[in-house]
Amino acid sequence: MRRLILHADDSEDDALLLRTAFEMAGLRNRIVRVSNGQEAINYLWGIGHYSDRLLHPLPHLLLLDLKMPLVDGFDLLEWLGSVPDFKELPVIMLSSSEDPSNIEKARALGARDYLVKPAKLEDLVELVRNLHATWLCKDLQPA
Repeated sequence: MRRLILHADDSEDDALLLRTAFEMAGLRNRIVRVSNGQEAINYLWGIGHYSDRLLHPLPHLLLLDLKMPLVDGFDLLEWLGSVPDFKELPVIMLSSSEDPSNIEKARALGARDYLVKPAKLEDLVELVRNLHATWLCKDLQPA
């Protein structure tokens, strides 16, 4: 079964690299990209054009960038922790920031892991293989 990934990242380039890495790894997960935390909230709640759950099902995994407009990664983590329906959604921070305080704060707010975006595509391919093995091969229910 192909597990749905919600990818919240304001960088189109990073989103394209992530899709490319999944393809190069031979993984066929459906990836839905939203460009900020507010759009992620809208997707998760099924607001607006996300209201059709056949077209926009709940994700099995959220890959979350830290620095985004409107609602950043920390604010989205706080929101997720306050909504019982989404407390069990696995959230992986995928950020270019290596700041230890960001890593600590993300984990304290409920991120299951914090991964630094690699500079090389081959390293990103390995990262998505590990993500798939760890988070998408388990018997997980969508949020």
